[in-house]
Amino acid sequence: MKELLINIGWESVECLLCHSETKARPIFVKNKPLVNGQFGYAVHPVICQCGLVYLSPRWSKKDYDIFYQQYYDELYRLEIKPDYGKSGVIAHMETIWLRIKNIVREINVNNILDIGCGFGYGLKYLQKQLPNTQLFGIEASKDCCQKIQSKEIGATLISSDFDSEWVINYKNSMDLIILRHVVQHMLNPVETLSKIRETLTSNGLIYISTLNMMCPRVKLRDYKNWWEYYYRIPHTYYFSKETLFKVLEKANLYPLIYEKNDAEEVWCLATTDKSKQACISDSNIYEKQIKILKRYLGPQEA
Repeated sequence: MKELLINIGWESVECLLCHSETKARPIFVKNKPLVNGQFGYAVHPVICQCGLVYLSPRWSKKDYDIFYQQYYDELYRLEIKPDYGKSGVIAHMETIWLRIKNIVREINVNNILDIGCGFGYGLKYLQKQLPNTQLFGIEASKDCCQKIQSKEIGATLISSDFDSEWVINYKNSMDLIILRHVVQHMLNPVETLSKIRETLTSNGLIYISTLNMMCPRVKLRDYKNWWEYYYRIPHTYYFSKETLFKVLEKANLYPLIYEKNDAEEVWCLATTDKSKQACISDSNIYEKQIKILKRYLGPQEA
């Protein structure tokens, strides 16, 4: 493994939902603030009194850009991991398709955008389910960018950065957008999702999934301390169903269908039409989250 990224610039951030810096406090493990992240990178997860969990301080955007372009693939790229590979990535998209196919088939899908599409194998799978569709991808990895545009995948690479100005050229053009485990990487999910929303057609849909902060994993491969896997430096936010849906609402996106069970993954298929949104209770998010943290990590500082 290549040497760690060094000379990192850190920045503190306010809560995305209540815009407070003073209401957030560190998450504790074994009576000490959790700072040991995966692969030797320090992390500083905090929980706000509104219930949102996020990293603060965290890296600057400049350092994150370097990390995704030069370090991410070796550490995290699923396609090159022996226990995932191409088939594992396609299996993820098969799961997504099973969740959304009944609704997606009701609209006329011409263009599909996968943000964080990797090598594009998932996009190609979707094209088989929705023939004659045009494929588009956004991906930071240089190796992945080459593969996306190859004859095997045949997709159009829009950008290497979902926070760039690519939206200007693609407004009201995407019928289906896939964001699988991407929202937790965003530095400002409300702002970024609001931009992405502008690229949807009038009846376009966006699939979003992320890790569930209410059901963190405890059985993981190759890790004695599961939290060092779960709290990783590229994951800037850790959502529950309730906090994710609040973020979506701020971006004027509304869940049509969503995961209703306490699973390790939160997912939904969202629309821009508020009248079609599903209802969900968001009471006592903070207290519920604290109970989860106590259960898995021990006492949390009052």
